[in-house]
Amino acid sequence: MKLSIRTVSAMAALIALIAAGLSYWAGEQIIMAGKGGGDAREATFKSYRITQSLKSLAAGYELTMNEFYSTVLAFPAYQKKSAAQRIAIERELAALATLQEGGAATVAELTRLYKEMDSFRLGLESAMTSADKDWDRAREALFKMNVLSTQAIHQADSLGQSASERATALDMHWQTYQSHSLLLLRITTALALLAGSMLLFGALRLGRAPA
Repeated sequence: MKLSIRTVSAMAALIALIAAGLSYWAGEQIIMAGKGGGDAREATFKSYRITQSLKSLAAGYELTMNEFYSTVLAFPAYQKKSAAQRIAIERELAALATLQEGGAATVAELTRLYKEMDSFRLGLESAMTSADKDWDRAREALFKMNVLSTQAIHQADSLGQSASERATALDMHWQTYQSHSLLLLRITTALALLAGSMLLFGALRLGRAPA
């Protein structure tokens, strides 16, 4: 049964409409994939940067305590330096808490470790600034701070590795999502070509029809 010009045109129009709808949907999916992937990567990379900063700050904070204990730093200079480091640590912990997903327990543990370090810092300061320096007490406080600092660095390192792995996994996920959308765009292009061919066929038939 031969198809009429009207039937061919209607089918072509329907295919073109489907292709347009699929093309729009695929385009939206690609935009969403790009934005979602970008946002996810940005959050995880920020988490990674902060954890590396916390590792550095923990090591620097520990070094400051050791410098104070060994009298390399006078008390006023030590106070200024340690206060700046504490502010930086608190700022990074606050930023990490807003970004980190799936690592809330680790963030809480890091916060606890830094608070414990701070309590031993006070003990160290008290022992070192008393009229008769209590070296035993100062040494014990410093030792405990060093242990806590090592633990904090390890926790931050674990969190940083987790963030790096999550960024890689998210990147692969969004790339797969985007490739599916691109495949859909190729299908819509093929449908559009089919619709165009059908319209061309209809036009040719119309041109050959007897007057």
